[in-house]
Formats: sequence, C-alpha cells, structure tokens
Amino acid sequence: MTRNASKIKEGIRTLTDKPFEIISGTVVSGSVDTGEYTFSVQPSDTSQPIERVMLSTITGNSNGVILVPKDNSNVIIGTIDGPGAWALIKANELEKVIVTIGNVVYEMDNTQVNIKNGNVVFNIGTSVFKMSTSGESLYGILKDLITGLTLLTVSTSSVASTVPVNVSTFTDLLTRLSNLLSA
Repeated sequence: MTRNASKIKEGIRTLTDKPFEIISGTVVSGSVDTGEYTFSVQPSDTSQPIERVMLSTITGNSNGVILVPKDNSNVIIGTIDGPGAWALIKANELEKVIVTIGNVVYEMDNTQVNIKNGNVVFNIGTSVFKMSTSGESLYGILKDLITGLTLLTVSTSSVASTVPVNVSTFTDLLTRLSNLLSA
C-alpha cells in the first residue's frame, strides 16, 4: 500500500468515526438573528426545529461570508465539529449577503449595496448613491459649493454686485445633484 493510499484510508476512517450529518429544511419565519448570526430550521422530516444554526462556518472572528436566507426558504444544513453544531450550507433564496474582511464590511440586499471601511461609507441604492465619512458627505460638500455660487457677489470700487445672472443654472445643478447623490 502506498503512503497516499494509507492517508486516504485513515481520512475515511476518521470521517466514519464522527457523526456528521446533512439535512434539508425550511427557515423558520422570524428566526434569523443577524446579531448572533444564527437562525432556526424546520427539517423536511417534520421533526422538531433545529435552533441556533450558524449563518457562517467561520468561528472565533468576524471575518468571512454571511449568507442570510429568506424566511420560509429551503436550506441545506450540516453538522460541523460533531453533533449539535449546525451551519448553513446552501439556500435557495437569500435576503442579504455580508462579507467582512478586517475593517471592511460589504453588505448587499435586493435594494442596496453598502461598503464600509472604518468611518468611510459608500452606499449604492436603487436610484441614488451616497459617499460619506463620519463628519462629511460628498452631497453636503457639493450642495454647499453650489449654494455658495448662487450667493456670489463681487465688490467693485463703487458698489457690490448682485447675485450672478445665471443663478438659475446653479439652482438646476442642486436639483440634478439630488437626483444622483443623497445626503
């Protein structure tokens, strides 16, 4: 017997010694807890619901991919690390996906995409997008700039000028800005 064949046999023996299990079921309505990253599953065989099924197979840190299934969607779950430790393997409908790597969090659902890196946020909605930090937003800066231009006056040797003759152009820009960015 070769060394590789011996390793394969040992691996199969190890797997058969542990009670791993894979089952299908339905997500119990209202059971998804994104704070704890768990949910409950009603097994297809109509036995008792399985509670505290993990949404992520990564334990011990917050990095990883979290798949959040929709209520009443069909799922496949499996035991990991022995009996009683269930994790989501597959879902036929998702409510949300969260990817975390260090300080960067990418969160997506059917209406928006959010990317957060520390205090910097980039949000893409269905009609507008938002870029901001803890103290400023791109919308706020551009709005202040355009508003300042509408109030622009220039001092001359005799009198201060009036507001620009093309003030309506700047007012139109404010409307267009609201169509693209949100506060």
